[in-house]
Amino acid sequence: MTHNYAGRKPMFVEDNPDLKIWDLECVPMNRPKGSWTNGIKAYVRGSNSEPSKCVGWFFPPRIRNKGHKARYGRSRSNLAAHLQEEE
Repeated sequence: MTHNYAGRKPMFVEDNPDLKIWDLECVPMNRPKGSWTNGIKAYVRGSNSEPSKCVGWFFPPRIRNKGHKARYGRSRSNLAAHLQEEE
């Protein structure tokens, strides 16, 4: 399932004062698309005719946990038998 983040409205610092703002440089700007999750940027509203400005991340992107599916592939009985063999 994919999520369309392009349709999401920007989150503003003024609307979310309780969330921590991470620095923009905490993640690399050039990163492979499939191996990183999308983050949520923090914006400050512009005054009068100025546009909104990105000041950091509410939730920074992180490396995707790609190996997690292998853990669920084994059944519990096979896992128990495997652990007994190791002992």
